[in-house]
Amino acid sequence: MSAFFCKNLKTITLPLALAAATVFSGCATTTSPEARLAYDKTQQNLKSQPVGIISDACVLRVEVGKDDIMYQHSDALSNTIASTLKSKLSNKGVNINNVSSPFVCGALTQKELAQMDIFLTEDSKEVLNTNYPVLSSSNDFDSITNQSYLNLYSALRNIKTTKDAKEGAYIDLGLDNNSLDVIRNKEKVSKVFVVIALANKQSMGLRLVAASTSPLIGGIINRAPGEYYGISLVNLDTNQIEWTKSGKIDNNVFKKPVTSVETKKMLDPLYPE
Repeated sequence: MSAFFCKNLKTITLPLALAAATVFSGCATTTSPEARLAYDKTQQNLKSQPVGIISDACVLRVEVGKDDIMYQHSDALSNTIASTLKSKLSNKGVNINNVSSPFVCGALTQKELAQMDIFLTEDSKEVLNTNYPVLSSSNDFDSITNQSYLNLYSALRNIKTTKDAKEGAYIDLGLDNNSLDVIRNKEKVSKVFVVIALANKQSMGLRLVAASTSPLIGGIINRAPGEYYGISLVNLDTNQIEWTKSGKIDNNVFKKPVTSVETKKMLDPLYPE
């Protein structure tokens, strides 16, 4: 993990799914011999079977007292970060069987989303978001499948983390068996990389007030601007998380819907860079 990201963990509040990745991956700059053995074993297992990628992104314009979902930007970022991860994994000899990007802001709860306005495009008029979940432009799932993927995000949010979480250790996910079966059958794999991106941008009005005094929405969103991602490797057979990583997206995702993202050492330390 980058020194920047570790330095700012106390001042930047992320969705819990990202926070879980932060705790498990830690801020260590070196990898222990035990962890390296675990990562090497995971590498070999990944080469022996195809995997899937599930992506989600939430690009928000942070206003005074409220937050707006930038739908088109979120949808594009979700697809783009999935494509970036797929390319990096393929270069390591990992076979990607399927990529799913079912939602926009899927990692946020229904209560949080109900408090937000939404821009379908950057130039459109903002309207109160009344949908849960907010479906991506490519979503053709039925309601049961949608709920199973939402349950996956909920399980990631609800993971109990500790300061003693060991690097390279597997973490119990706690996802219900029905959701595991639905996702496994849909992705047609036993393991999936779940990648979640969050970006927020202060409005001009908010920049005129003290950001430190601005309220949080549901304890999730901090007014500090930035673009971040978290990755969890989920084993759908064992109901465990086998590896996590979080970091910073280095390019601006707000100027226009992105078609590429810059992420340094995205797979490190699983694949050292």
